[in-house]
Amino acid sequence: MPFPPEYSSTVFLLVDSPSPLPASFAIITAWNPMDRRTSAEENQAADEDLKSCLENSGVIHFRATGCSPDLVHREEGWAAAISKSDALDLGRQFDQRAIWWIEGDELHLIRCADGHSEMLGSFSSRLV
Repeated sequence: MPFPPEYSSTVFLLVDSPSPLPASFAIITAWNPMDRRTSAEENQAADEDLKSCLENSGVIHFRATGCSPDLVHREEGWAAAISKSDALDLGRQFDQRAIWWIEGDELHLIRCADGHSEMLGSFSSRLV
């Protein structure tokens, strides 16, 4: 099953990110599980739960928001310096279709259900 087409054009806003960025990290959201539109309150509560998971694990994390290229649609998430398998576990825990994986400057989209990965090019070219 292919990814929804809008996934391949996502751009990212990072807040309070370390410099330099970690050598590898994941971007995970808890918003709109399996692409179902949920209320702002539900999204905020899920986001707080995800943030708590990251804080409790003690990993480096910072705000990372995935956006449509025109910045109209946004889904808040978290960048976290965790292993790919831990990131996929969190994605599944929060009922997400996929996570983003960044290694060096390579951006990968990885399906949570089966680990299928697509390389989408340069991560830095998608920062706004």
